[in-house]
Amino acid sequence: LNKLGDVLVQAGELKEARERFGESLRIREKLAAANPSSAEAQRDVTVSLDRLGDVLVQAGELKEARERFGESLRISEKLAAANPSSAEAQRDVTVSLNKLGDVLVQAGELKEARERFGESLRIREKLAAANPSSAAAQRDLIVSYARLGQVTQEKQYWQKALAIAETLESTGRLAPADQQIPAYLRQQLAAAPR
Repeated sequence: LNKLGDVLVQAGELKEARERFGESLRIREKLAAANPSSAEAQRDVTVSLDRLGDVLVQAGELKEARERFGESLRISEKLAAANPSSAEAQRDVTVSLNKLGDVLVQAGELKEARERFGESLRIREKLAAANPSSAAAQRDLIVSYARLGQVTQEKQYWQKALAIAETLESTGRLAPADQQIPAYLRQQLAAAPR
């Protein structure tokens, strides 16, 4: 159902996509309720909530999207608390925080968005420190710093993001799909007012 929903989103059929993601969510919630000790089943619920939230954002239904992302965050936080050594569970919290932050930005609630992005950054800094050779963890830091740069318009965040991107680039660890990131960050840094 999620794949069908993704295809419908690409086709611009947001109402149909919302219905498919809603069906997927209901099924995954039943599976999670039937097996409450399964972290995988709980995580599947967060995936459906996030996909539904994404389509709601595209449809301009920010209040409902915020509710879905909030539900996803609550579940992700419970899973991370139950398994604090799981980098994946911790990262899932950051993804939920960023999705919630993004919808808050669109709703004009910049102070609260900054708080969510800051929470995400703190977790991602710990994950990157625990695995300094991980290019993926470094990329996650770039994303967090960039989101804070966008919401605050402060150069310091763009500088930190750019420093990480340039290090990844100079060491050959910047993924081919991310080759444009350093140039983008330089532009944003140049345009940041403070």
